Amino acid sequence: MRYSPEHKARNHEKILSMAARTFRERGGDSSGIGTVMKKVGLGKGGFYRHFESKDDLFVEAVGRAFDEMGRGMVEVAKSAPEGQGLRVMIERYLSTPHANSPGIGCVIAALGPELARKPLSVRKRIERSIEAYRERLLPFMPGQTREVRLAKVQLLFASMAGVLTTVRVASSPERREQMLAEARKFFLKSFTER
Repeated sequence: MRYSPEHKARNHEKILSMAARTFRERGGDSSGIGTVMKKVGLGKGGFYRHFESKDDLFVEAVGRAFDEMGRGMVEVAKSAPEGQGLRVMIERYLSTPHANSPGIGCVIAALGPELARKPLSVRKRIERSIEAYRERLLPFMPGQTREVRLAKVQLLFASMAGVLTTVRVASSPERREQMLAEARKFFLKSFTER
């Protein structure tokens, strides 16, 4: 049976959205093609009509996750009072809802070590998504030059991803909130106070 291009595009979008969420929740290596296809109500055999390989799906799903995260960060920054964009991005990133929702949160905090173990060809493709994410956040970073702002955005978001990963390991909700509060205080002081 032949499907329209629109039907194929909708299914592609469903697969990609589900993979972006599932990979962050359970890991890309743990979530097989069959798992993702079943969650969107499609058979495993239809996967190859949309993607060449699982690596291609993984790269696109990670790109989607960075895009979602970047879009959300920019939205909160733009809606903040003048000069408070970075403050609200830090507060949102280091929040309990973000820590408790890996499936819709930061892909580095959810998949960082797994991304680092991917073949070089896959890592290079993912690196483009990371660079695009950084570029979106660059306007909200303090600094006189692009190089200074870029260094700060790289350090800040890599560090916060490490904090978020560690917070997610803590079993006590009270301890998790304490760690988040301490990290928020540190990063706000280090990056937003002049």
